[in-house]
Amino acid sequence: MSSRPRFLGPSDQVGTFTAETDSTGTGRGTWEPFIDTWNDRMGDLYPLPEFSASTVDGFQGKVRSVTLRDTAVNELWGSSRVSTQSVWTHEHDHIRLYVGLRGAMTLRDPHDQGGDAYVSAGTYFMHHVVTENHFHTTPEIGNRIFMFPGEALRSLVAGKPRAGRATSPAAQILMAHTSMVQRTVSDLSPVAAHASRNALLELAKGLVLDHFDDHEPTFTPALAQAAKDLADARLTDAGLSPAAIAAHLHVSVRTLQRAFTSLDESFSAYIRRRRLEEAAAALTAPGSRLTVSEAAARWHFTDSSHFIRAFKKHYQATPAQFARRPT
Repeated sequence: MSSRPRFLGPSDQVGTFTAETDSTGTGRGTWEPFIDTWNDRMGDLYPLPEFSASTVDGFQGKVRSVTLRDTAVNELWGSSRVSTQSVWTHEHDHIRLYVGLRGAMTLRDPHDQGGDAYVSAGTYFMHHVVTENHFHTTPEIGNRIFMFPGEALRSLVAGKPRAGRATSPAAQILMAHTSMVQRTVSDLSPVAAHASRNALLELAKGLVLDHFDDHEPTFTPALAQAAKDLADARLTDAGLSPAAIAAHLHVSVRTLQRAFTSLDESFSAYIRRRRLEEAAAALTAPGSRLTVSEAAARWHFTDSSHFIRAFKKHYQATPAQFARRPT
């Protein structure tokens, strides 16, 4: 018999629980433990609809939920279709934000939309949920679904559903903060959990308004993480720089630099370190024929000598010496 997901957190309704095919089985062995735990922890606030038999019996994937009292973030990665069978008729009052990561989800005729809403990879849809609506997904799906209390965002969203690109600066900063919450929620103190919940709400408001308060200290960790995420995706880009990332996130370079002041390194140092780490991994990969000069050019060091000096300072060994170390 499958074991139920364990809820991890310092207090009730603050923590995370996960169900995945690799650990609990497949089909009902994964899906039902997740639903049971959800209903125990969040059912009173956010009741789930009834899912189709094909979803329950054939589920392959992973569902991970993070709860911060009246706010929840659910991440679904699946390789099977997910669809509802029936929905409750009682009234809701919360804000739901869908962010597409892979595949697509169709929300059938949300009450405030006037037709179906489609959430594909790289897009988002936010609306005020008054009554539950049916939905279905493609077989390959990745989605983050946020649930916020209605009173926090109702005035901005009720009757005015929002849709846009998940690559907007406000969306990227919200997603960066969410990733940090997912990683750390089980270790958060009650005060920190409350602050993380409030930051999620404020960043969701920023998504609606397409602006966030870049002078708000609560948001600086999210801004720094968003900058890191962007840099990691562009390490071989010759145009990668603090100025380029600041422009992408619609903040000043000074604001971006300020976000890194509480960290162990500046943003420029972060870019340099990550480029060295990627170069080291490439140089020592099995069967690699990458030369030192090619690595220097790929990760945009001035020349081979500059790359070797930076590499030796970081790893206390030249690239050739590092490659000869036993694994």
